[in-house]
Amino acid sequence: MPKKICHGKNCKNLVPMKGKYCPRCVKAAAMDKHEKNKRYDHKVRDPMLVKFYHSSEWNRIRNAALVRDNHLCQECLKHNVIKSAEIVHHIIEIKDDWSKRLQLDNCQSVCKSCHNKLHI
Repeated sequence: MPKKICHGKNCKNLVPMKGKYCPRCVKAAAMDKHEKNKRYDHKVRDPMLVKFYHSSEWNRIRNAALVRDNHLCQECLKHNVIKSAEIVHHIIEIKDDWSKRLQLDNCQSVCKSCHNKLHI
C-alpha cells in the first residue's frame, strides 16, 4: 500500500495516502487547530459573534439544519456530489441581518470546501 510523509512538523514518519498525520502527530495537530481557533475568537472575531456561536440557541438550530439536510453538503448536492457536511452556513450572513441568525430557512449544511468558496 502506498504511503506518504506525515504532515507533522519535522516528522518523517510514513502514513497511508488517505491519512495526514501519524499517531504521534495527531494530538499535536488537534491542539494547534484548537489554539488557532481560540486565538481567532479572541483577536479577530466580533465578541458578539463569539458569544452567539457558543450559545445553546445556535447549537439547537445548527443541529436541526444538519438533521434536515441529512448531514450532507447542500452545495455539493447541487452538482450531484455526495459529501458530508460539518458546517452550517448562514445564507444571509448574520452581520448583514442579525434578525435571521436563528432562522432555520436561512441555514444550510455545507462541507468545509464549499463554505470556504461561499466566503471568497
